[in-house]
This record gives sequence, C-alpha cells and structure tokens, in this order.
Amino acid sequence: MPFYIFVVIVLAGVDQVLKFQVRELMSPTSYIEIIPNFIHLMHQENRGISFSLLSDLPTVLRVPLLAGISIIVVIGICYYVYRNWEPMVTAEKWGFALIIAGAIGNLIDRAIRQQVTDYMYFHFYDTGFFVNNFADDLISIGFVLILFVSFKKKNEET
Repeated sequence: MPFYIFVVIVLAGVDQVLKFQVRELMSPTSYIEIIPNFIHLMHQENRGISFSLLSDLPTVLRVPLLAGISIIVVIGICYYVYRNWEPMVTAEKWGFALIIAGAIGNLIDRAIRQQVTDYMYFHFYDTGFFVNNFADDLISIGFVLILFVSFKKKNEET
C-alpha cells in the first residue's frame, strides 16, 4: 500500500504543477494546437463541477459545498480501499490510486483557489465537447480500470 500512496502523492503533485504552468504561461484567449481539429491546450477556470454545473452558485455557498463533497468522497474512497485492499487485484489498486490522485488534485484547486483549472479542449473541428485537466483524466482512467476488473470478475463467476 505505501507504494500506491506514493503514486497518489506524485500524481496529485504533477496535476498541480501542470495547472500552475497553464495559469502562468497561458492567457484565457490563447491556445496551442496539439492534435489538429481534436485537442487544443487552453486556459479555462471552472468554478463548478463537470461541464460547469453549479458554477452560478454564490461563492460563499459553492466553495464549501463542492470542497466538502470532494473531501467526503476522497475519505469515503480511501476508507473503502483500506478495508478492501487485500482481495483487490493490481488493476483495481491502480484504478483507485488514479481516482484518489485526481480527486485530491481537483480538491486542492477547489479548496484553495475556489475553482479548478482546466486546459485540454477536446473538439472535432468546430464542434466542442469539453475542457478538462490531468486530474480528470486520472479519474476517468481509474474508473475504466475498475469497471474492466468488475466485468472480468463477473465473467469469471459465471
């Protein structure tokens, strides 16, 4: 388990460094094309959660609500992982480590900066899909790993 705790700390740190670099080096109007007509780097601040939901709430309500929910989720996942560590397969352990690292990365932004820095803009030509960050990617990859393991376990049971 100590190795996975180290991984969580490193990945949450990488997330914070990337977000800091975006804030320092990119203006809200600039962008860098990474994959033409698919991914651009850009600087966007998200005061809410996914797809800017709840971003219109007053700061005095929004920040404690979103940071509080994030803290509860991180603690809940950590508790679940701690209680179920031994029977987990390696892919599950990695999945939970990625999810926890991503959740902590975004929690730091919400608690300290009152918003989350996003910078990867996914689009197809003129059709935009979403803007996210490294922490969001960690959460998504972790979720897919856990989902894959759960389907595999289900198939082995039948």
